[in-house]
Amino acid sequence: MHKPPSLARIRFFQNQVHHPNWKNSMAGKNEEPVIKILESIGYTIEKDFVRQFPIGEKFVMDFAFVNEQVSVEVDGESHKDSKQIRKDDRRDRYLHDNNWVSIRIKDEQLKTPYQLSFYKSLIRDVVEERREQWIKGHLFPVDVPYYIDEDYE
Repeated sequence: MHKPPSLARIRFFQNQVHHPNWKNSMAGKNEEPVIKILESIGYTIEKDFVRQFPIGEKFVMDFAFVNEQVSVEVDGESHKDSKQIRKDDRRDRYLHDNNWVSIRIKDEQLKTPYQLSFYKSLIRDVVEERREQWIKGHLFPVDVPYYIDEDYE
């Protein structure tokens, strides 16, 4: 059972997370390669996707395609901690329960051409599938595969 958010957290989500300065301060260096990926496949920030997008009064997504309800999360070193892994699992469940598709990318998986190519294709395929669904008026779940190094060696 989840406890409801505190009044301070509610105020934070109502007031702070929408300010560009806060969004920029929260964005990590590990997000820069993802921005390059998104731009390289034709997506424009603030038009197609947004950074540091709040959902509900619980979470802030690294990147969100809002109409398509696709979240792109970049997991750096801090996401290897067991407490953070549990938080990430809760976030993914919350997104899933609210009809969002979550694409998680470990920042160390953005180093090789194979990895970059995989994530370009994955993001484009998922976003375009959800965009077609959105245009038709109903979003359905989309399976998101994981990158496995051995598949590309």
